[in-house]
Amino acid sequence: MAELRPVSAQEVAERLKAAHDSGALTAAPPPPTVSPDRWRLREAAALLGSFHAGSLTSPSGSADAGDLRTFVVEDCERVSTAAGSRWRLTSGVRTTVLDRLQDRHRLLDTLAAVEPDPLDIDRVMAEAYLRAAAPPLDEQTMDELTGTLHVVQWLLPARRAAEALARQGVLLPTAEEVGNTVDLAAVFQPLRLLAGEHFVGRRKELRELADYVEGAAGAEPGAPGRPPLLVHGPGGVGKSTLVARYLLDHAGAADRREFPFAYLTFDRADLLPQQPLTLLAEATRQLGLLYPACAEQANRLEHAVRSTVAAQTAVILEGIEGLLPTVMDADDEVLMHRFAQLVREVSAYRTLPLLLVLDTLEQAQRHGTDVVDRLWAFLEALQRICPVTRVVFAGRAPVHRTTCEIPLVGLEPHLALDFLRMRLAQAGITPDDAYLVSVTRKVGASPLSLKLAAELVRREGKEGLRDPEKLRDILFRLGDAEVQAVLYERILDDLEDPDLQRIAGPGLTLRRITPRLIQEALAVPCGLGEISEDRALRLFHLLATEATLVDVAQGEDVLVHRADVRQATLPLIHRKHLETSRRIHRRAVRHYAASDGPQARGEELYHRLSLGQATDVLDRHWVPEASLFLESALEELPPSGQAYLADRLGIAIDPAVLAEADGEAWARQVVRQARTLLDAGQAAAALALIRERPARPRLARVSVLEIEALAAQGRMPEARRLVTETLERAGERGDAEAFADVAVLGARIAEDLGAYGEALDLLDQARKAAATTPGRVAWLQASVAQLRIHRRSGAEEPAHVQELRTAVVAATDRLRRRDRRGHPSLVRELAAEVGDMVPGLLSEAARTTGIDNSGGSAGALEWTLTEADVTDFVHTAKGSAAVVEEPPGAPERGALSRGKTSQEWGEQVSEYLDSAPAMGATWSHALMEAYRAEVDRPRFGRGRTGHDD
Repeated sequence: MAELRPVSAQEVAERLKAAHDSGALTAAPPPPTVSPDRWRLREAAALLGSFHAGSLTSPSGSADAGDLRTFVVEDCERVSTAAGSRWRLTSGVRTTVLDRLQDRHRLLDTLAAVEPDPLDIDRVMAEAYLRAAAPPLDEQTMDELTGTLHVVQWLLPARRAAEALARQGVLLPTAEEVGNTVDLAAVFQPLRLLAGEHFVGRRKELRELADYVEGAAGAEPGAPGRPPLLVHGPGGVGKSTLVARYLLDHAGAADRREFPFAYLTFDRADLLPQQPLTLLAEATRQLGLLYPACAEQANRLEHAVRSTVAAQTAVILEGIEGLLPTVMDADDEVLMHRFAQLVREVSAYRTLPLLLVLDTLEQAQRHGTDVVDRLWAFLEALQRICPVTRVVFAGRAPVHRTTCEIPLVGLEPHLALDFLRMRLAQAGITPDDAYLVSVTRKVGASPLSLKLAAELVRREGKEGLRDPEKLRDILFRLGDAEVQAVLYERILDDLEDPDLQRIAGPGLTLRRITPRLIQEALAVPCGLGEISEDRALRLFHLLATEATLVDVAQGEDVLVHRADVRQATLPLIHRKHLETSRRIHRRAVRHYAASDGPQARGEELYHRLSLGQATDVLDRHWVPEASLFLESALEELPPSGQAYLADRLGIAIDPAVLAEADGEAWARQVVRQARTLLDAGQAAAALALIRERPARPRLARVSVLEIEALAAQGRMPEARRLVTETLERAGERGDAEAFADVAVLGARIAEDLGAYGEALDLLDQARKAAATTPGRVAWLQASVAQLRIHRRSGAEEPAHVQELRTAVVAATDRLRRRDRRGHPSLVRELAAEVGDMVPGLLSEAARTTGIDNSGGSAGALEWTLTEADVTDFVHTAKGSAAVVEEPPGAPERGALSRGKTSQEWGEQVSEYLDSAPAMGATWSHALMEAYRAEVDRPRFGRGRTGHDD
């Protein structure tokens, strides 16, 4: 028997390492049931991103059909690529194969056994790294970075292979390094796509941009900033291209970055002009990517901004005006001060400009003047706090505000010639100047018109240019007033395949084109009749080669029309092919109705909206996720569709379009716009909007806003009369939900006027009506308001009030989580009245709705606490992520909440209460007092005024 002896930790570690290096601790080789041919197939696919099964051959011949079938079924999975549907190894099989191969030369041999595929960027980058020929990360294209990331992800679980390759000198970046580089490249990708390789001229405009951005910046907070610069002009004239070129020239590379910047386009669904903090969050994210040394600080600030946005969004979705927007009033300013501090850090405290480019301003203008006003006020406040900020807008129309302006028109004549010449040179065509001058005289100098003209000339070929009759014919075609649409139509006429000609024009009716949609939605309406899958696939691939007309959706087997071409030509296509378009819309509805996922729902709704289907039909098919896919389509729709979608998206529409909407669509749009105006303090404007249609009786939800608008202006007798009238109508119709809403609103008006008896009577009626409706929310809203009034009256609680309090506590306990999240105002009011009786309610209210750190409630909280309470809190909260330093120049706050947003302050207090501290009881009492200070503020009348008052 071997002698026992102690073993040191170091010896154990050394033994484990030796066993690991020898492979003794790794998984055993696959079982012998895997045939040699199947192993060869696995190895051939090990470094391929995707493949056709038939392509896996080697110089020694192809695999047995049975092995190939087993390999595909058991070892692979289907994926969609730009080249169509393909196969790829499952992750587990790939890991096993890579760990088995390990050696760099063996891996290269697997690539040599398969026909090269330049479209497989994963394979391209795998080979580049194995041959030590991969470009540095910061020099890789977005496609190359995607391939690099996949290769790195393949080797993460294949540790034996990764370690063996590292010993052989194959150096790969980490997944984090690649991810950061991908995120940074994503910032510049739209700029490079916009500026392209054909940018010419605009030197004067570029100098004007430079003069604006690089002019002397104010150094002190509060110093007046320069008004925004607006680059404006018609579609296709090159506004976005101009600002993209400027950014790339001055800040496109780290070694020559002259100033920090953020590129923000309202084409993005997550950048909301009505919530300017979404712009601040994205600007913060981009600064963290551009300046890695400040990434951690940027990440903390981005989290704080997005938390505040989430809290504000909850208020907006609740759909009522209340105290929470006031609670959050100071948050924007707190976050702006911290953003200014980040700008100072990334600029290394030099006086560099910060450039914010806000592209596609016309998208923001769609939301209405009140939203643009809010955006403008936010940017002005940001400039006061961070005076080095320079704001450049790019949009189609001027704005009625003080701005610097660069109006863009077509290119200068010699630059238009250069642009055409460059475009044609790529196709090997070198026409003389006289010909180019003739073309530009016909089509004008808009870059989009010139681009389409160059494509048409390219298709005619050199022979056509030498034929005078052909030349005159081309120029004649270009003389139509609708230049861009006619150019597009002529390009379609020059398509070689006659079937492709037939579907390409009407195909604009579809926003996304797949082989199946060609077969199901386009073929029959376009006169092709029923076609096979193979024919549809061939037409799809033919259309995919027409880069002037379509782009391939990244990572999908889908074609999308080029946005600039679609915008210019869709109206003409619809006029020429009206009935064909309607037939395509109907077939597309059937196609998408049979498909799953939010994208399919969005496309189905797009085609239903285009057909002008009734509001009740659209309601049955609406899903909230579809909104992400529909905003860009608003202007393509008929008036009824625009009115419906605008309401769903929270967008204001042109009054002329609204006037054509039916009663239901009009009411929805007016409710949205009036709600926004009331929240902005513009009660008179809201009332004028509501009364544009004098029809009576109004829908109850419109009357609620009319009452509120009157009360906000102090017109209490009118408001109270309208409350009585609306309650009578709701009672006659048996509309319990509307009755309860109006009664609660009328009670709040009476409460603010000190008429507690009248308020309690209205709330009694509201509770009885709410008891007949589904759910507990309406009943709780009326009941908690009654508890508040009894508390404010100062009288001793009678038995029936104590019974009501018990019932409210029980109902709060049973309130569904979804209802709590969807009604933050109600949660706060419940916390103020029964927070001491419902475990966790105070903590939940603090976490979800924040704590006001700018008004009397902040003082109420801190004044109620003793020094021991504060000490315990500070000790417990030390090291919490919610603790932030007060940035220089930040507005004054209470000692505990200084420098924090209401949301951060609430999260920190929530964490403290959840830790069950010794001083929890006194903190809970103090928090209830703070909430009571907030909910007791008048909503109307005394102490509450709007901009119109």
